Amino acid sequence: MFITRLAIFVLLIVSISQAKESQPFDFFKGTYNDFTDCLRTNNITIAEYEKFDDTSNLDNVLKENVELKYKCNIKCQLEREPTKWLNARGEVDLKAMKATSKAAASISKCMEKAPNESCAYVYKLVICAFKAGHPSSVIKFESYEHITEETAGLAANQQDYLDDYDTLDV
Repeated sequence: MFITRLAIFVLLIVSISQAKESQPFDFFKGTYNDFTDCLRTNNITIAEYEKFDDTSNLDNVLKENVELKYKCNIKCQLEREPTKWLNARGEVDLKAMKATSKAAASISKCMEKAPNESCAYVYKLVICAFKAGHPSSVIKFESYEHITEETAGLAANQQDYLDDYDTLDV
C-alpha cells in the first residue's frame, strides 16, 4: 500500500514539474551571457522576457501573437545554439536539426505558412518544432506513463508481502 501511494506521489510531482517546463524555448542551451546579450540586442528587459515566457502567456506564444522584438530574441538565441537549425541561406535544415521523420514531416507542413521576415520565420520554426515534439530532449509528460507499469509489479509484490503480516493470531 505504501509503495502504491509513493508511486502515485512521485508521478504527481513529476507531472507538476514537467508541466511547468513544457515551454517552446526550454531546449535552449546557450550561456547566460548569450541570453542577456540577445535580450540587450533586442531591447528586452529580463522582467519583460519573464512575462513573455510565463505559462500564462503560452497561448499567445503558440499562436505567434507576440511583438517582433521577442521573435528576434528567439532568433538570436537559436543562432547561438550548438545544433544549427538553419542552413547558410537562413532556411530550415531538418537534417542538421536531427529531426525524426515524423517530426520533420510535421515541421515541413507547418513551415509552409512561414513568413518571409527572418525573425518571424525562425520564431515560426521553433513553434513548429515544439508542436512536433522536437527536439526530443524536451521531455513531455506523456513519456512518464511507463512509470505506472513499472511500479505496478513492485507495488503488487510489496502488498503481497504486507498481506502476509496482516493476520491476527488469536
